Amino acid sequence: MHLADQTTQIKTDGLRYQSKEPGSVFGPMVGLMSCLVCGLHRPRSALRPFRIGAGINYRCRGGCRQ
Repeated sequence: MHLADQTTQIKTDGLRYQSKEPGSVFGPMVGLMSCLVCGLHRPRSALRPFRIGAGINYRCRGGCRQ
């Protein structure tokens, strides 16, 4: 059985999640992007750009490992 979280309410200033930890689920590492091919999140330096049509997308630089 699932009980509703009683501490999570929308405040008058629009903020909520009193019980949620601040920050991102990816941790302190900034600059993560996902590979278009395998979907894994990697630092941008580990990805290489490639074109599809008129857009630029990113994939793993050394090949995708799944």
